[in-house]
Amino acid sequence: MMFRYDLDAVAATIRERGYKRVALELPEGLRDRAADIVDEVSSKTGCEVFVSCDPCYGACDINDDALAALGCEAIFHFGHTRILARTKVPVHYVEVHIPWDVADLLGKGEHLLDEKVGLATTAQHLHRLEEVKKYLEERGHRVYIGKVKGVLKPGQVLGCSFATARAVKDKVDVYAYIGGGNFHPLGIALATGKKTLAFDPETGTVRDMEEIRDRVLRQRFARIAKARGARKFGVVVGLKKGQRRLGLALRLREKLRKRGMKAYLLALREVVPDNLYPFRKLDALVSTACPRVAIDDAGRFPIPILTPEELDIALGERDWVEYVFDEMPWSASHHQEESR
Repeated sequence: MMFRYDLDAVAATIRERGYKRVALELPEGLRDRAADIVDEVSSKTGCEVFVSCDPCYGACDINDDALAALGCEAIFHFGHTRILARTKVPVHYVEVHIPWDVADLLGKGEHLLDEKVGLATTAQHLHRLEEVKKYLEERGHRVYIGKVKGVLKPGQVLGCSFATARAVKDKVDVYAYIGGGNFHPLGIALATGKKTLAFDPETGTVRDMEEIRDRVLRQRFARIAKARGARKFGVVVGLKKGQRRLGLALRLREKLRKRGMKAYLLALREVVPDNLYPFRKLDALVSTACPRVAIDDAGRFPIPILTPEELDIALGERDWVEYVFDEMPWSASHHQEESR
């Protein structure tokens, strides 16, 4: 796959700031190009360059404390936009674009769209939204791009926030999501209850999310039902700055304890079964870390892992018909660590 990014701009920033040692954080798709990127940046600046090889799942997952401890004066984070308000060292966000033809992709599914269309995408395709909007409007559609206060750009959705999609919910009949994978358009479908079509530039395909949404909801219902008899819970607290909802975790523990259940606070960076093995005899988990863990990785865990909203359903505090997607409260004043 072809990626476009501006290493001349990276080099210019390093020279202007006088950095002597920096770190790179690269998304999975770019990691096989890491050596070439390091060679080019080093040759243009004379700067010492580290590459962070830990998993990096987004702009919520900046490894700034550890990289700063290595003496890195700045981090260049590729492929995402800024979320965190505070970091140990400056973080520069490098745009990564995937080229694709608007007319070719939208032509495959434009006829499936209703008159009033909401547009949404991820960081890699934000620069194409106005072009997509123009294409659809020329074909008779009324197009809306949601805007919200905070860190999200117009039309941008994250794996943990669909606020821009909800912002135009009452104006549209259908959503057109531009981007790869199913999680983001699935989130739009769940967060809005509206028909959602995913236009995928990476595969050149168009997918209706209805069947996928219904399948995921059946899977979630099964796990919630299994957790209804649980008496011992693990409350997962994410240690990554952008996933650290300590206040929520404490409230969930208190809620469970008031019902006579046992609840243990489990803190970790990577929420995977191996790291939770010492607590394998718990009945269920509820995660306050990345909302995607409970949805994407549920099949990897031997016990049910729920979102906070799903725990409410399991406890009888919320009806199943009120199911909502767990989202991070990103806003302009959002702090990386929720302490209340």
